[in-house]
Amino acid sequence: MPKFFFERITQLDGDSCFAKISSSLRGIGFVLLSYVDMKEILKKNFGTEMEPYYIMEVCKPGAAREMIGRNENYGLFLPCKITIIQKGKSSRVLLARVSAMAEDYLGDDPSVARKYEEELIQMISTL
Repeated sequence: MPKFFFERITQLDGDSCFAKISSSLRGIGFVLLSYVDMKEILKKNFGTEMEPYYIMEVCKPGAAREMIGRNENYGLFLPCKITIIQKGKSSRVLLARVSAMAEDYLGDDPSVARKYEEELIQMISTL
């Protein structure tokens, strides 16, 4: 298992995966702050075609408050990032592990970040 990210391969296409994650976030207390639609950006600006590729920035406000309250440098790793990469008829869903970055780069106890990360992992695992 990679240390710095969680990965799930799903049989959903990228657009369906994006829609399902977007609608599931609120149910676990997270909000979608912003997203980058790489397919659209590359097509619009460079005329380049690619399969759906999304970078989502998500936040659970109470979690962010708790982590930044522990160590203000957590802001370097927030908001949480979820990346969706369509590959043919399936998609890779990646979640950056804030807990690993906090432990390695901040020297902080990763358990606080891990408890919120696990909520996202459980949601992603249902795809």
